[in-house]
Amino acid sequence: MSYLAACVSPETLWFFAFFGLAYPYILLANLCFVIVWIIFRKWYFLISLLIIIAGYKPLGSYIQPGRGNDPQNSVQETFKLLTYNVRLFNYYEWDDDTAARDEIIAYINYEKPDIVCFQEFITVPGGEFDGTRLRQQLRYLPYVHINYESTVSGNLSFGMATFSRYPIVNKGSIDFAGTLNGSIYSDINLNNDTIRIYNCHLQSVKLRKNYDDLLDSLIFNYDEKQLVEIKDISVRMKQAFIQRADQVDILSGHISSSAYPALICGDFNDTPLSYTYHTMSKGMNDAFIEAGSGFGITYRGFPHMRIDYILYSDEFRALDFSVKKENWSDHYPVVSRFTLSQTADSTDQHSPPSE
Repeated sequence: MSYLAACVSPETLWFFAFFGLAYPYILLANLCFVIVWIIFRKWYFLISLLIIIAGYKPLGSYIQPGRGNDPQNSVQETFKLLTYNVRLFNYYEWDDDTAARDEIIAYINYEKPDIVCFQEFITVPGGEFDGTRLRQQLRYLPYVHINYESTVSGNLSFGMATFSRYPIVNKGSIDFAGTLNGSIYSDINLNNDTIRIYNCHLQSVKLRKNYDDLLDSLIFNYDEKQLVEIKDISVRMKQAFIQRADQVDILSGHISSSAYPALICGDFNDTPLSYTYHTMSKGMNDAFIEAGSGFGITYRGFPHMRIDYILYSDEFRALDFSVKKENWSDHYPVVSRFTLSQTADSTDQHSPPSE
């Protein structure tokens, strides 16, 4: 059932998506069965073992072995991409760290990525969250593509933003009806070659703040209030699964029509064993699988999981991949370094495709 979650659209059969979400726990249960039946010298261990082996491929999307340094990395011309859902720079002070915004900016200036993709980006005129102040603090990234999905009271604006060290020669957005989530793409002139960066924020579950205690609790009394909350969470998740399926179908169609080598990054709000990831990664490479190690967890909320990704077409090669485990947001920043493995089409060879 978990394996089918990657192949079946939630728009068709939504309940498979819940099994895909539960895959790590189902896997752990089967590993326990293998161990227990081996201890008791029963052949039943083969059942769970064969089921685990059948799903060896998705397992690589969750965990990768440690990797040594590539000796060729130091001699190649590279660029670094960072993607980060900053959760409005903690504007509403969900966490106690009131300096989260400045710490994020300081980290970016230290890491010095060539391209930065923000999700849940926010600007507020005047003061700490002013957009002009932010651009000044990130002045080493002079080219900016910002798409505001909403403005609250003509003051607070939030959406998505891509900052680049290299010129942005074309901009566009892919809007999803009935939601504040979306995607933007930026065509960037990288050393006379044009590449396309997709900055994505797919449908959120929109859990309420008061669900934190419920989700963090390991013991349920199953009183009426808890059962109502569990049902509400399930309904919200079901709706999000269905909405993401529609969004990813639209987005993958746009990506497949791109005339340029593409990098797709952002907050997919879904796990590796999902229709979302399966559709988005089709024909693409995953920077975590190709250059990462460990579990690659990018979301620090409960449950801890990988929902932020960097995917790329064959013209690129990922040289490394890392996740910065800092608590500035409910997500962690994800960084990967790339080189162009083939000469990309330059700007004067192709006109920008129609939006």
